[in-house]
Amino acid sequence: MRVFLFTALVSLLAPALLSQTIEWEEAPQFEIALNGKADFSARAYQPTASKPYMLLFIDNVKTPLLLELSTKKVTELSATAVVAGREYTVTSTGIPAGKPVGNYTLKAGATVFQYRGKSVSLRMKDALVGEVPLGVLLAHSPDYTMLRNAYKVKKAPLAFIKAYAKPVKIVVMFATWCPTCKRVVPRLLRILQDAANPNISARYIGIAMGGSEPQKELNEFGHDYPAFIVFKNGKEVGRLVGEPTVTIEEYLVNLLKK
Repeated sequence: MRVFLFTALVSLLAPALLSQTIEWEEAPQFEIALNGKADFSARAYQPTASKPYMLLFIDNVKTPLLLELSTKKVTELSATAVVAGREYTVTSTGIPAGKPVGNYTLKAGATVFQYRGKSVSLRMKDALVGEVPLGVLLAHSPDYTMLRNAYKVKKAPLAFIKAYAKPVKIVVMFATWCPTCKRVVPRLLRILQDAANPNISARYIGIAMGGSEPQKELNEFGHDYPAFIVFKNGKEVGRLVGEPTVTIEEYLVNLLKK
């Protein structure tokens, strides 16, 4: 009787589990290469709830690919199996089914497989930790350059920032594995580039996965990321943490007017 009740319960729950909405969040710490060449427009996603799967979106491949980490299976999905969710997320109804296309192997720390005559590899990049020059950040994460160049700064706040005559220092706390950082840091980079104001300088401090390093800077500036911490006359006048409700340039103007 107990076995019957358990079996009946599982059969009732199974459709609900299969139909649940799963959110997948971009995982910027992974670099995807196609035929040995890094593809900076390609994106990897992981479920926000812990599940052993990954999604890959590669422009030249056209359809999403599902990696099942427990079996190393690669599955081709239909273009409609995954839909756009919140910014930098996608959603699916359950773990989507598709057409199996083979298995991946692990070679020198990379996930490698063949798909329609193309060699695809997926590798986790080391996170930038500690203070780094801007050039190092852009070399490590070239997609920041693409996103910086795509951002359009509002003219009125930019004119104010460009003409600002007092010394300002901005401490940028970021993590190269953080999707929100990837979304907002390039916007600040574009603002500073377009303003080209010698009175405004920036420090870029990378945070390790897990958020425990660099200890000295985390103790000094706090554990928020992404965070833009603005200093005037050596004193903090405000900080923007996470996703702003106004544009970053408007937020900066409000701080600079203090």
